[in-house]
Amino acid sequence: MSQSPQAHDTIGVDLMGGDEAPDSNIEGCLIALKEGYPLTAFGTQEAVDALRLHTDSRQLTTVVCSERVLPDEPPLQAIRRKPDSSIRRGITAVKEGATGAFVSAGSTGALVAGGALILGRIKGVDKPCLAQVLPDRSERGVLFLDLGASSDARPETLVQFGVMGSAYAEGVLGWKEPKVFLLNNGVEPGKGNAVTKKAFDLLKRAPVNFTGNIEARDVFSGLADVVVADGFSGNVFLKTCEGTSEFLMSVLKREITRGLTRKAAALALRPAFSKVRTLLDYSSYGGAPLLGLRGCVVKCHGSSGAVAVANGIKQAHRYIVGKVSEVIEVTLSGLNLEGE
Repeated sequence: MSQSPQAHDTIGVDLMGGDEAPDSNIEGCLIALKEGYPLTAFGTQEAVDALRLHTDSRQLTTVVCSERVLPDEPPLQAIRRKPDSSIRRGITAVKEGATGAFVSAGSTGALVAGGALILGRIKGVDKPCLAQVLPDRSERGVLFLDLGASSDARPETLVQFGVMGSAYAEGVLGWKEPKVFLLNNGVEPGKGNAVTKKAFDLLKRAPVNFTGNIEARDVFSGLADVVVADGFSGNVFLKTCEGTSEFLMSVLKREITRGLTRKAAALALRPAFSKVRTLLDYSSYGGAPLLGLRGCVVKCHGSSGAVAVANGIKQAHRYIVGKVSEVIEVTLSGLNLEGE
C-alpha cells in the first residue's frame, strides 16, 4: 500500500456499527492499518479516542460524529434525521470523493437507504442488492445475491443481479468466468414462477456464464460460483441456513458430551470441531457489498469480530482496484434492463 494515500485509496470505517461496537471495529482497523490500508474512521469522540490510544499511524484519519443509527430505527428516517451519524457521514464521504469506500457492521436498512439516497444507483440498475460469499464444499465459497436489500424483483432485476454478481466475482474475488445459477424449485428450464421463468430466458442471453437453475439444497455443493435470487427468497434462505447450522452444532455438542467416553472423544476432536465452526461462519469471509450503487458500500455482519471487519476493509479495497462499479455500468449499458 502507498505511504501517501489518495482519497480514492482510503477506506471509510464505521466504528459504531455492529453488536460488538466499537471494540471489534477498532481492532479491525488496527489489523488493516498494520497491513498498510489507509483508513478514515467515523465514530463518537469516545470511540475515536479509543482508536487513537492504540495507534499514531499516518495512514489513519478520524471523523467525530455526534449521532449513531440504532438497529431498530426506521432506516430512511434515521438517514434523513441524523445527518451527523457515522453511517450518513461515511456514505457522504464516498459521494464527495473523500474516501473510496465505506465499511460498516451497522443497520442494513440504513446502509441500503443511505446508499440509494446519497450515492444513487448505477445507470442500468433498478435496485441494489447485497452479495455475500457463503461457505461451500469447494472451500472457496459461493457468491449469493440478493440477501435482502430488495425484496421484490422483476425478471430484469434478477438479470442485473447476475451481471453484478459476475462482475464482482471476477473483479474482487478473482474467479475467472464464474458460473452463474438462478435459485429455483427445480433444475429444469421450465421450473419456477413467471418471474424466474422469464429471468431464465433473459439470463441465457446476458453477457454472463449462465449455467441454469439450482435448487437450494445444492447451493453449497460446489457447483455454482454465483447464485442469484430475489431479496425475499435470499434472506429466507440465509436465515434458514443460520438456524439450521446453529441447531446442528447445538445437537452435536449435546450428544458428544454425554458420558465420559464421548467427552474424552470430544476433547480429542476439539480442533476439528473448531475448524468446522470456522468454515460455517460466513461472516469470517468478509462483508456483503451493496452492488448497484455509484460507489462502494460493504456491509459486515452485525456479529463481526475484528478479523471479519478487517476482511471487509480488504474487500472494499479490492472493489475499488477492480473498478467494479464501472464494469457493472458498462456491462449493463447495452442491455436495456432498467426499471420504469
